[in-house]
Amino acid sequence: MSASSALARAGLAAVLHGDSRVAVVGESTPAELSHMIATLEPDVVVEQGEPQFEAVQTPSVVLVDDPRAVWRNEIPAHDERARAVLSRDATADEIVAAVVAVAAGLVAVQPHTLAASMEFVVPGLAHRERLSPRESEVLIQLARGAGNKQIAAALTISEHTVKFHLASIFAKLGVSSRTEAVTQGVRRGLIML
Repeated sequence: MSASSALARAGLAAVLHGDSRVAVVGESTPAELSHMIATLEPDVVVEQGEPQFEAVQTPSVVLVDDPRAVWRNEIPAHDERARAVLSRDATADEIVAAVVAVAAGLVAVQPHTLAASMEFVVPGLAHRERLSPRESEVLIQLARGAGNKQIAAALTISEHTVKFHLASIFAKLGVSSRTEAVTQGVRRGLIML
């Protein structure tokens, strides 16, 4: 792990040592990071502050003041080695979960950062309405290939109510067919197939 201040390194060490899934193999300042990596060969690097990409060849969990700045390219953490970008005020559980996810080859982003940052990936997305819990249930049934009668029976609602929810889902997702709704639902992480 790397942080410019001894206090920040001690805080990160305390967080990471507190979980049996993580073993801290070393600590460094940003200036010493490349030497530490070459010597210890960690699976994941946790960096607090602006990442030192020129020095880091290992997947990173980066803790920054404003993770949304990454999406706006104000911080160069868009490099493929930054597999998780969290805010400095991330909880201990979030930091550990990010380290575990990155070690498993995944990417991790805090939900509030993802929601705010999606505007930069899909313009206008942040301003679209979210699906209600019932609309989400209808979309899940839709993804399972259920027709209106089957959806109505599964959710104990009328077919008219199913049609109402489908119209709302189509409008919120900006689609015009059931297939497009499922496709957009998958793309946006609303449903999993």
